[in-house]
Amino acid sequence: MGDILAHESELLGLVKEYLDFAEFEDTLKTFSKECKIKGKPLCKTVGGSFRDSKSLTIQKDLVAAFDNGDQKVFFDLWEEHISSSIRDGDSFAQKLEFYLHIHFAIYLLKYSVGRPDKEELDEKISYFKTYLETKGAALSQTTEFLPFYALPFVPNPMVHPSFKELFQDSWTPELKLKLIKFLALISKASNTPKLLTIYKENGQSNKEILQQLHQQLVEAERRSVTYLKRYNKIQADYHNLIGVTAELVDSLEATVSGKMITPEYLQSVCVRLFSNQMRQSLAHSVDFTRPGTEIEGCPITALLGL
Repeated sequence: MGDILAHESELLGLVKEYLDFAEFEDTLKTFSKECKIKGKPLCKTVGGSFRDSKSLTIQKDLVAAFDNGDQKVFFDLWEEHISSSIRDGDSFAQKLEFYLHIHFAIYLLKYSVGRPDKEELDEKISYFKTYLETKGAALSQTTEFLPFYALPFVPNPMVHPSFKELFQDSWTPELKLKLIKFLALISKASNTPKLLTIYKENGQSNKEILQQLHQQLVEAERRSVTYLKRYNKIQADYHNLIGVTAELVDSLEATVSGKMITPEYLQSVCVRLFSNQMRQSLAHSVDFTRPGTEIEGCPITALLGL
């Protein structure tokens, strides 16, 4: 009974975790309330709170680095906590990263009080230029990003018409909102509830089992066809053998009465008993018109004394 209660508590915890993940807020409230009324304990999913807390901390650190224009800290965190498969394979992530590099490249131009420090500005522009020549080169054929490849070489981007949008007050807050939404989606995806994980794993396992069973079925059908052909051949040979045996018995009885067996009849019996290869051999190399001819490989001639 104790084991059942322990498993029930864990299962209810998994259901609660999934409802929370899928944002079924009203359903979750009703579920939790009913569990409490019935005295059903909800087991906390192991590591769930820790993962959520860690994920929120990373998000806050990334947003803080964005706000402060701290390029190195931001991209160190970005590369450490955003998987390469997402950074390199997701088109939205690639575009967002491109605009984030622009944000840090022009940060001092937008937010410095007075003239920005030349050495620090050159460092940021150089970092952006390196990005364009390496990872950012993948977007060089995209019309949306093509004008920004000239940004590192423009003396004063703030007055250049191609970059006017970058220096509008709304551009940075809009980019920040996109970053926050992206981080929230990544965090949600990385915190997949255990119930969903179990379902996916079992689904994949069942798929593999079905594939194996299908392969085994195909192989079994192939073997059954082969065995059926063999059975039909054996059955045909059996009926043929019974018929030939009956004829030979009649022929032996006839020889006792002094009736001769013709070579042609003997040829037909041998052909019926043996393979196509013997048929060809009999047809081309044996002369049945010669008295006393013995057919090589055919025991009937010896049996009948021919």
